[in-house]
Amino acid sequence: MASERLILTLALIGGTGPEGRGLAYRWARAGYNIILGSRSLERAEAAARELNERLAGEAVRGMVNLQAAEACDIAVLTVPYAAQASTLESVRPGLAGKVLVDVTAPIRPPKVSVVQLPPRGSAAQEAQAVLGDQVRVVSAFQNVSHEHLVEDHPVPCDVLVSGDDAE
Repeated sequence: MASERLILTLALIGGTGPEGRGLAYRWARAGYNIILGSRSLERAEAAARELNERLAGEAVRGMVNLQAAEACDIAVLTVPYAAQASTLESVRPGLAGKVLVDVTAPIRPPKVSVVQLPPRGSAAQEAQAVLGDQVRVVSAFQNVSHEHLVEDHPVPCDVLVSGDDAE
């Protein structure tokens, strides 16, 4: 009997920016179904079309953020820190029972090269506070530049993953 591989659907919430597009490109190349989420359906669909053209396939779809959250197996938040809380509040109903990978780096202008610790200690802890216990939040990919993700070469770094749930 041949083993069957479960193909997960990953939604990049706020995924039309550089980091979201880079992660989407890499994961689509690896065989995952990808949803690019955005506040604007038109922007999400346009970004999905661009990626599909580059990939010569149809692995990427565009949706508004809440629909993307509802349709995915795993969600990935790729918005600037200033938009983190409001974006999470808008998609909270679609994330219940799921894992959210938070890529948010807590940096704020004018010192965008310096991490500024949020009141709860990290962006992931801030996300968990917004989402509550119904969503399992992990933090990852903050150290992976979108510039490497969009290229077709190995990414020269490790990925740090942290959370409070070993599974």
